[in-house]
Amino acid sequence: MEKLHFYTIAEAKANLSKVISVVNNDDHDVIITKNGRPSVALLSYEKYVKIQKFLDSVYELYLMDAGTDVADSELKDILDSTEED
Repeated sequence: MEKLHFYTIAEAKANLSKVISVVNNDDHDVIITKNGRPSVALLSYEKYVKIQKFLDSVYELYLMDAGTDVADSELKDILDSTEED
């Protein structure tokens, strides 16, 4: 959480290229505030994909724990994908 930058909506609109650069080049996440409160989070596409893969893996593990049948090969794929990240 130490890599967070905060911008108001007005600042983000006025400096959109800079905000995108902070996210992509500096590897920081950006929080855009509205009326002083966090409203939107911006993160790199790579980080977004990584989070989505993780959540998909967690969901698959939940389904297995809940008794939904998952093939052994699917389980291996799930575990392998979480180890890679």
